[in-house]
Amino acid sequence: MTRRVVLACPGGRGSSSALKLLAGQSEVVAVAVDFGAGDVDLCALRRQAMADGAAEVVVADVREDFANGYCLLALQANALIVDRHPLVLARPLLASQLVATARDRNASAVAHGGGDALSSMIATLAPDLEIVELGVRGRHELSTSRTLWGRAADDGYRCTEDAVANLGAPDEVVVTFDEGVPVAVDGETVSVAEAVQRLGHRAGAHGIGRFELADSYDAPGAAVLITAHQELESVTLDRDLARFKRGVDRRWAELVHDGLWFSPLREPLDAFVRRAQERVSGEVRLVLHAGRATVADLPGRRLRPVGRRYRPGTGHTPLGSTQHPSTQAS
Repeated sequence: MTRRVVLACPGGRGSSSALKLLAGQSEVVAVAVDFGAGDVDLCALRRQAMADGAAEVVVADVREDFANGYCLLALQANALIVDRHPLVLARPLLASQLVATARDRNASAVAHGGGDALSSMIATLAPDLEIVELGVRGRHELSTSRTLWGRAADDGYRCTEDAVANLGAPDEVVVTFDEGVPVAVDGETVSVAEAVQRLGHRAGAHGIGRFELADSYDAPGAAVLITAHQELESVTLDRDLARFKRGVDRRWAELVHDGLWFSPLREPLDAFVRRAQERVSGEVRLVLHAGRATVADLPGRRLRPVGRRYRPGTGHTPLGSTQHPSTQAS
């Protein structure tokens, strides 16, 4: 019987070469996962994978799952590397998708170019599956480095302008939270994914969320949301609770950064963070300008915590829409 292999297929020359090689030895099920970056033509990827020899191509749209199950947790835990850089979050979800596809298609192996961290996650979820690590060149060949939450900028910054690009046009935005969940931007109801998208578009125009550490990284939406959430927690959480939560937040970020999403410690930390969000409701008014998001200096309007749950209005912008509010303050 021909061996069946599930291959993580983000597109690009590296994954195309790997697919051709594997197709000569096995029946390959190529898996493309959409994490909401919006810069991948999934139809073209499907056609290319079939042309390269895939027996089947599975395209998984995980944008909402990623936003609600991963980005939201990172936001509520204020998860930053060295208190500055938003985390790369998509690997555990990719591992779960690959394993689920392998089980569904009765595959005996999973192949990927995501390195040891992804292999470890797959092995944790499915120790019986063979894992084939591929020497895919280029970090952004892996789809987990291009997501709704942020993207590697190996080939240049695509989500942020230079901080001086719009010096003459600061943008003021109001973000509304309900128990730690972003539910509105400037009074218009949004999902978590839409909040990241809209704020990313507006913040990116002012150079916010551009990070230059060991790896260059663009994460404007994540940067603004975490800033707003931290500010709201500062006036809604009890002092002792806030102090203890800062330690929990740091440990949560360390676990995820170290590739330990499936550690038995993470879920108890999640539970604490979620419980701590019960009073984190209200509005945060920010000014986006010159590479920074700062609380608006307006007496009496800096932050507005509320004692009851936010009641959203109506009207959603479809996920993936390219229409965004103007970067000019209205």
